[in-house]
Amino acid sequence: MNILLGNTVSLAAACFTFASSWSRDRRKIYLFQAGQCLLSAIANVFFASISGVTTFLLCALRNFLLARDRLTGGRCCLLVALVAVIGIWANNRGTLGLLPVITTAGYSMVCLYAKRTETIKLNIVVNLTLWAVYDWFILDYVAFAVDSVSALLALASLFCRKEYTDHTGRP
Repeated sequence: MNILLGNTVSLAAACFTFASSWSRDRRKIYLFQAGQCLLSAIANVFFASISGVTTFLLCALRNFLLARDRLTGGRCCLLVALVAVIGIWANNRGTLGLLPVITTAGYSMVCLYAKRTETIKLNIVVNLTLWAVYDWFILDYVAFAVDSVSALLALASLFCRKEYTDHTGRP
């Protein structure tokens, strides 16, 4: 029953992921991602992964700060430290429970320094792939499918070069 409930909540979280992907407004993108993280934290309660719960809650805070343009280098480092300390402390799944901690800490730090589109996309691919592995092992099949397909699309977009323009029509 818990697996079914967890996957149902993950389906709702997937809707926020899709809304984030569809949105063109930077602030809304990060707010949708914050909503996805909050729902994923709830789903991880059903999957009995406390490190997943704590990690997703801190990811929600990170995304909310990004939406409000309040994520500084110092705050990012503090969040990474909190993810590591709280995630390790709350880990009830052994090596598997460390995966959300490592994934989130690594992704957050690369986000702080990545400026090139290719680097950002590769960071997303690695992040989603690691989350997909975690999703599979905790039986979160909805998140596994969403993360796997999203990782493949991000990877494919690295090889599909298009010239992007800003709102003025300039590259």
